Amino acid sequence: MIVSSSFADQKDTINGHVGALSNQLNKEIGDVPGNKYNADIEFRYHANEQDKLERKFDFAALVNDESLTMFSVQEAYVAKKGIFRSYNYTLKTGDEFKIGRQILPWSSIDHTWGFGKLNNRKYFNGFDPGHEGLVGAYYKNKSSSGFFWGVFASALYVPELNPGMDINKGDQTITSRNPWANAPAPTTEIDGNETPIKYIVDYPEISDVVNRYTIGFNAGWESKHWVMDAFIIRKPENKFSTQVEIALPEDSNSVKAFITPEFYYHDVFGANLKYRNHDVEMYLSGIAAFPESYPDGDQQATRFTEIKTAKKREAYGGGGIAKSNDKYGFGLNYVARLSAYDRELDSLAEDPRWNQAVNVFGVLNLFKKYSILADVKYDMLTTDRLVMLKGSYSLSKEFLMSLGVNMIGTPGDGKSYWSPFTNNDAVYAALRYVY
Repeated sequence: MIVSSSFADQKDTINGHVGALSNQLNKEIGDVPGNKYNADIEFRYHANEQDKLERKFDFAALVNDESLTMFSVQEAYVAKKGIFRSYNYTLKTGDEFKIGRQILPWSSIDHTWGFGKLNNRKYFNGFDPGHEGLVGAYYKNKSSSGFFWGVFASALYVPELNPGMDINKGDQTITSRNPWANAPAPTTEIDGNETPIKYIVDYPEISDVVNRYTIGFNAGWESKHWVMDAFIIRKPENKFSTQVEIALPEDSNSVKAFITPEFYYHDVFGANLKYRNHDVEMYLSGIAAFPESYPDGDQQATRFTEIKTAKKREAYGGGGIAKSNDKYGFGLNYVARLSAYDRELDSLAEDPRWNQAVNVFGVLNLFKKYSILADVKYDMLTTDRLVMLKGSYSLSKEFLMSLGVNMIGTPGDGKSYWSPFTNNDAVYAALRYVY
C-alpha cells in the first residue's frame, strides 16, 4: 500500500505481512523439531522519488515451534543519483552512490541456485534460502553508449547468521533448534563405550570479526535487449569456518573438542549474458569462488565430532529462460559444477548444494483470487530432488490462505548436501495478513 510520510509531497511504499504456518496436516510429516509450525513477519519500506534520496529497509523475522527466533535485514540503505553526472531516469544513465546493506545483482546463477558465494542468504529454510545484502558503499556509473562500471567497498563484515546453533558454555554442548542446522555429534564411541563430547568454543572478539574489508568491481554493457557484464570481488566468506582440535583424557570419561571460528577470505568472480524482450528473459551465467586458505581437515576430529573443515575451489556455469506476466510465469534453469569434486573421496566442510541440476517452475494466477505455484529441482549426478507445490486463495484484500507441499528426495548412499535434511518435508497450511 502507499502511505504519505511526514516529508512534504513524499510518497513512501510500505508493505509486508504477518502470518502463521502449520506443518501438522499429515501425522507422518513435520515431526522434526523446528519444522512443525512457525510464525513470521515481513516489513518492506521503499522511497524512490525522482531527484530525492532513495531509502530502503527490508526486514523479516520468524519464530518456530522450538522458540527459536531468526532475524534478517535483507537490505537497509540510502542512495543518491546524480552525484558527479546528472542522472537520466528514462535512459537510466548517469551515476549513483549507495551506502548501507545492499544486494549486489552481479550473478544470475548465484541468485537462482542459492549458493551464497556473493551475497549472504536469509536462510529461514533450505527450500528458498533468499538473499541478504553486503554492508558497504557502491558507486555505479553508466554512459549513454550503454557501458557501465561500479565499485563496491566495505570495512565492515556481517556473516550469515541463519541457520544458527545454541552453544551452552556451562554444559559445554552445541545443540540445534533449527531443522536446517545440524549440530555436531553429542557423543562418540571409544573402546565400545558411548562417550560424551565436551565442546569448548573459543569466542573471538567482536572487533576481530567485523573489522574485515571487501572490495569489488563490476563492468559491462547494456542495450535495449542485451546485457553483458562481469565482476570480481575479494571478501570474507559469508559463512565462517571452524578449526577443531581433539583431546582424549586418560580416564576416557569424555572427549574434549576445542572449537575455534575461522574467518577466511575468498575471491569470487563471474560473468553474465542476458537477453530481454518484453516478458521473456534468457541468461548464461558463471561464478567461481577461490578460498584464501584450503584446510584439509582433521580426520580424527571429523571422526569424533562429525565436523568437516576441508575446502576446495568451486566453479559453476549454467543458464535459463523464463517468461512472465501478470497472469502466468514459467521457466527453466540449469546449473553444472565445473570444478573437480569426487563424491567418494572428497569430504568437504559442505557438500555442493547442486552438481548437475535442472529446475522447472511455473506460476499461474486465476480470477484475481487464486494462484498456483510449482517448482521442481533435480540433480542428475546425486539424484537429489526438491519439489515445492503451493496453492493460494485471497480471502479478502488483506488475508491470504495457502496450502502447500515441500518434499526432499536424496540418494540412498546419503552422500549429498541434502541428505541430512531428508525429513524436512512439509504438508502445510498458512494464513497471512498482507498490508
